[in-house]
Amino acid sequence: MMIDLDASIVPGKAAAGISIGSAVSELLANIRPLTAIKLSGSERLDFGTIKIWARNGIVTQVGVYSGYRGMLQTTIHIGSTIADVEDCFGCPVEQDEEDNLIVPNSPGWCFETETWEKPQTASNNRNARILAIFVFKTDSSVAMQ
Repeated sequence: MMIDLDASIVPGKAAAGISIGSAVSELLANIRPLTAIKLSGSERLDFGTIKIWARNGIVTQVGVYSGYRGMLQTTIHIGSTIADVEDCFGCPVEQDEEDNLIVPNSPGWCFETETWEKPQTASNNRNARILAIFVFKTDSSVAMQ
């Protein structure tokens, strides 16, 4: 398994060519992280443009950041706006209980944007640009950021 900065972002499944549920050891056989941080019961591996969260050696979440060129739904990418996401999915972006930005009709991913202007609502910050996109398994819909 290799990191692919052009790979499609597939909600609930994969990003950067890394599948949710795959073994971290497969990735580590080809590339070393810049840092590896132990969290309670899990770990986060930082590869720069890509971050991987894992539990018991299994990938649970993939995050993509500045420099990532892959797209979600052929139009959403790092640098897209909240308005772009809402136009693409045909519904308003919402915040979940952990302040992740989500699309209610598209589970398995969430995103973060640049700092919001006040009032800090998605509808007031539709031009805020995406800084990071996270993909995670949908039956455990809590992202681990």
